[in-house]
Amino acid sequence: MPARDDAAALRSAGGDVDLARELLDALLAGLPAELQELRACIAESDWTALAEHAHQVRGATQYCGVPALDEAIEVLERTARLGDAVLISGVFAAVESQAKRLLDALRV
Repeated sequence: MPARDDAAALRSAGGDVDLARELLDALLAGLPAELQELRACIAESDWTALAEHAHQVRGATQYCGVPALDEAIEVLERTARLGDAVLISGVFAAVESQAKRLLDALRV
């Protein structure tokens, strides 16, 4: 699954290139804080808050043409609802990996 899908981002923005870029820029600007918030929920074993916050983050990832990160966030949301700390830890590692992969892909 690609880190970035420009065509999907453009479709989500109704064909508006500037809007697609704004959505991506907003996601990227907030991503470090979002990851920190998810990390804090995990540290507190607050699975309800983790699921809710992952759901909010997914609201952004769905519209930005970032399919790999979007899928990882979706899995985190579902896993948080199970409340299994071991599974959550592994899934969150995948979220962090996909976030890094996206940033690396955009640096090219």
